[in-house]
Amino acid sequence: MSIFCGEKGETLKKTRKKDFKNFTFKKYLKPYSLHCVLGPFAKAIETATEVVIPMLMSNIIDIGIANQDKPYIYKLAGIILFLNVLAVICAVICQKSSTLLGEGVAKDLRGNLYKHINTFSYSELDGFTPASLVNRTINDVNQVESAISMTIRWVTRVPFLLIGSVVMAIIIDLQMSLIFLAVAPTIGLIMYFITRKTFPYYEKFKVELDQLSNITRENLSGVRVVRAFNKENYETERFEKSNNSLTAINSKVVKITSVLHPIIFMVIQFSTIAIVYWGGVRVEIGQLSTGNVIAFINYFTQISAAFITVARIIIVYTRTSAAVKRINDVFNVKNSIVNPTNPFSYKHEDNKKSGAKISFENVSFSYGSTKNAVENLSFSLEAGQTLGIIGGTGSGKTSVVNLIPRLYDATKGTIKIDGINVKEYKLEDLRKIVGIVPQEMVLFEGTIESNLKWRNEKASEFELIKALKIAQAYDFVKEKPKFLKASVNRGGKNFSGGQKQRLTIARALIGHPRIVILDDSSSALDLATDAKLRKALNTQLKNVTKIFVSQRATSLMNADKIIVMEDGKAVDIGSHDELLNRCNLYKEICYSQNKASKV
Repeated sequence: MSIFCGEKGETLKKTRKKDFKNFTFKKYLKPYSLHCVLGPFAKAIETATEVVIPMLMSNIIDIGIANQDKPYIYKLAGIILFLNVLAVICAVICQKSSTLLGEGVAKDLRGNLYKHINTFSYSELDGFTPASLVNRTINDVNQVESAISMTIRWVTRVPFLLIGSVVMAIIIDLQMSLIFLAVAPTIGLIMYFITRKTFPYYEKFKVELDQLSNITRENLSGVRVVRAFNKENYETERFEKSNNSLTAINSKVVKITSVLHPIIFMVIQFSTIAIVYWGGVRVEIGQLSTGNVIAFINYFTQISAAFITVARIIIVYTRTSAAVKRINDVFNVKNSIVNPTNPFSYKHEDNKKSGAKISFENVSFSYGSTKNAVENLSFSLEAGQTLGIIGGTGSGKTSVVNLIPRLYDATKGTIKIDGINVKEYKLEDLRKIVGIVPQEMVLFEGTIESNLKWRNEKASEFELIKALKIAQAYDFVKEKPKFLKASVNRGGKNFSGGQKQRLTIARALIGHPRIVILDDSSSALDLATDAKLRKALNTQLKNVTKIFVSQRATSLMNADKIIVMEDGKAVDIGSHDELLNRCNLYKEICYSQNKASKV
């Protein structure tokens, strides 16, 4: 096993660490070249024994039995027994080699595919659904694994069996072997037309499988919402519609491929009848012996088995071809956000106690459509200052903050941190500077401690507790019997929405970020807890530059600057008092949220 999954597998990972252009069998088979040779070699010996045995059986009949020569019979029987034992040994070696080879390639391929996906920016991830990426990483790679294992076991056997059986049949009788010349092209044409007809359906099948997986994932992850709105029937109908579509495509494939084996068997059966008839005629006229006819039938049976195997191989390879195409669709996606060739030399330890200056210079951003999500935005924020961003849904608030840590890249304009273009920082350094709490509250299965240490694995317990206290999460965490070692279920299902938000905020504060971004990350908090959180951030992280995205005007009142967004544009930028005096949109937001006071 170590030959496949040990040093050579690690070597492939190292040599291909930055080379994920596409998948080719040659690249992935190279580290396992020993077993690429050993498996077929063992299969060749096994097949050779199969080819020789019918001829030995023919000699036993024509010589041993005909002449009542028992020593000769025992001698050939012993040879046949030895060949069968040898065949079993070779079959075991081939089986093990093919299995380990397939597993090794699948392990490397799955690992590299997963690593490549993790290099994607948000822009590339937007092009795939999570279900599609899961299917490509697991199902399609498993299909490749099956094809590789099958190739060693079957594909290497077929040529040896065909060539050996045909040669031996020709040696027995050249005229009768001409039957093969008629059978081979007939079966070849049948397989060609079947393959050509089924290939498009395999591609459609994969697409429908992605759709079905996506519906299932969405339904199960949102099961509480489904139950709350009594939409079980609707979701069931949606699932059934996709499931029926998948079944319909699969049924078409089955209908087409189901005729392949019967047709081939029919051709073979008629050919066998012809061989028996013609062989009987030639035995009567003395041109062939009974043993030769039996041997000839055995060879034709082996050739027929080879044709059946080829039919199965074609079906598997057709599926694999579609799977490889889908895998390469992922590998061929180039990450649009990469590290610069000559990055700015930045040492976080020397700067972690100070905030960072941020400036946007005529920044525009689009998700790929003609309309910009952010349009010509310019502002500057000094180190340690607080920026608030407010606006309606879809106004571009989240798009603005996602540009700072380069989760997306600006389409036009320049974003600078401390006067340096964000594109000149290493991504690792840039994301040490920026601690962002996204809208979606994501916790991972493990413990509270393991979740908090995502930004810094070496963070001390003191730092974790400090972050929890600032995020107003310490009180409920300390009540846990295991404290920081308390378990977190998948997706944080064992915490309330407000608790999850506070834990994600605490996680972003670990590692001394110089910029903290809260993207509507206190929406699940009550006003009192929200106020405590803002106060703690302003007092405990006084030197840190802070950006708050919120729907609540009261949460942004004390910010040094507030950007009012509408349709991707900054309607106005200023302090709370300044905007109340001159920005009608801001006034509408404030008064609509607090009609009882003058704000």
